Amino acid sequence: MASSVQQIKFEMFGYIKEFDPDFRAWFVGIAGDPKHVMRAEHGVDLERDIWLYRQAQSFAACRTVQRYFCEKLKMDGTPISSGAEDMDCVYLFKKSERTRP
Repeated sequence: MASSVQQIKFEMFGYIKEFDPDFRAWFVGIAGDPKHVMRAEHGVDLERDIWLYRQAQSFAACRTVQRYFCEKLKMDGTPISSGAEDMDCVYLFKKSERTRP
């Protein structure tokens, strides 16, 4: 079920604070299939690494969430300016020696 921008920001902020409050230690992205992208593009081990994703109401909502974490909180991420509406998930993971970046 899709969540609002505020709800996603609140949940992700709480998750980050629980594991490592240094926002620079995290990466945030947007994808239609976040588990696949985290594994294939970032090398995230879904069994061992710390990660989370949430489905948003639209691609535009995902961009709003990503911009908040990257611009305001200085989290790592590659800003995406355009994408299909099925790119409706925001994901994050705690960076490690295994992950890219």
